[in-house]
Amino acid sequence: MDQRFSLAHVSECRVLLERGAEQRLPQVVAALEPDGVFVIHDPGVAATAVRIGEALRAAAVLPVPAEEPAKRLEVAGALATALQAAGATRASVVVAVGGGTVTDLVGFVGSIYLRGVPLVTCPTTTLAMCDAALGGKNGVDHGGLKNRLGTIRQPDAVVMDTAWLETLPDALFREGLVEVAKKAAVLDAARFAELEALAPRLRAREADATRLAVEMAVEMKMAVVLADERDGDRRRALNAGHTIGHALESLAAGALRHGEAVAIGLVAECRAAGVAQEVTARVDALLRALGAATRLPDALRDPDRLWDLARRDKKATRGDVPMCVPVALGAGELVSLTRAALEQALA
Repeated sequence: MDQRFSLAHVSECRVLLERGAEQRLPQVVAALEPDGVFVIHDPGVAATAVRIGEALRAAAVLPVPAEEPAKRLEVAGALATALQAAGATRASVVVAVGGGTVTDLVGFVGSIYLRGVPLVTCPTTTLAMCDAALGGKNGVDHGGLKNRLGTIRQPDAVVMDTAWLETLPDALFREGLVEVAKKAAVLDAARFAELEALAPRLRAREADATRLAVEMAVEMKMAVVLADERDGDRRRALNAGHTIGHALESLAAGALRHGEAVAIGLVAECRAAGVAQEVTARVDALLRALGAATRLPDALRDPDRLWDLARRDKKATRGDVPMCVPVALGAGELVSLTRAALEQALA
């Protein structure tokens, strides 16, 4: 896949997906006519980032903390200071290499440093390829809540080399598959059925099946983003599983990965909304077939704290806590979560 999407702040956002895409990265960056290149990476992919930095003749290769602790305002400030000290200008290209936390953080810094610099993201996890690196949502956590501070600004290019996924631990590999299942559940019944058929091959991490799943995720998400870049009602479909999921993730304080929380949250939201049993059962079965747990851990079964976190979710307004659920497969609908419904879903 080598596709260009016309979006607001850039003439196009290029999405390149293939095994070996890393070798084409110098051409992608050169097309942006950079005044210096700055590679920012997760320490877990330091070797890949150094290799990319050498290929791009980067002025600096800068690490950030691993996982969710990277998504803090203090880290964003330190990163901006490092870019300034290294001589980054408004025409410099920032290249993010890593998972969803890195693409969120670097996208945020890239959108505010000098009021915005060219950005290329290189997602190295299934979660980042299937969701976080797509669509231009950037941000950091604040006050114990996910993505409380952020921007919407598209990257100039997203380069995805499926070879980067081959060394991921199984738990990290599954996370992105949850996001593909979530999208299909609320957007595309045919793709949901295709994922059901692909599930055994995805569980076995077959390369062709993985590429197909990532390609599905790109096409579904970018179709929504093109129709609703600024996060109106259409784009809210992409938040399926995230209202309860983000509350669980915040309450777990690192004990649940994002994809794990979304899988549990998606099934819980279906139950809270009274979605038809046959639909909920198929969603639950697909997630489990992909290797994701869908049962809430007993230690997190705290409706009072979860409700408090859910009603402070960034999507909540005027006391309404919205969530998107599949009223039928492929047909997402916005509904309101209530305290009583949340307690019922957790029972």
